[in-house]
Amino acid sequence: MMIQFKSILLAIILVLIAAIEFEGISQADPGLIVEKIEEPALDALIRNPDNRIVVTFMAAWCWPCVDELPALNKLYKKYNDQGLALIGISIDLEGPQAIQPIINEHKIRFPVYWYGDKAITKFKLDAIPMLFFVRKGEIVEKVKGKRTERFLNKKFKEFLK
Repeated sequence: MMIQFKSILLAIILVLIAAIEFEGISQADPGLIVEKIEEPALDALIRNPDNRIVVTFMAAWCWPCVDELPALNKLYKKYNDQGLALIGISIDLEGPQAIQPIINEHKIRFPVYWYGDKAITKFKLDAIPMLFFVRKGEIVEKVKGKRTERFLNKKFKEFLK
């Protein structure tokens, strides 16, 4: 009788633990979803005269792009309250699903959009990763290649002055 009681008690405890774990999972932050963006919407984001925005162009197959994402994410969190807008633009051919697992893995919090290879021509990209610093609707600086967090921090600070 005592063994049966212990077995039932253990089963109840395991069910409660599973329920608590499931509740935690169901309430977890689903993360950022990479959405397709059309040209008029992208132009509106970049050309908005009220924005100070940094645009990072990236691709899932570009290891320097992926490698610098954590630094960009950290700096976005640091400077977003100071008026910095940051968006990512994926140029992957395969669509938003190509970059999505990387965005999930690195828990990226700034908006990332898929525009595809059209961005190469539209923005005259000759390298990625590439950052555009945009103030009052005008691209004021382009920085290409992977950057260190320290370099990016300095650039973002200067940009916000």
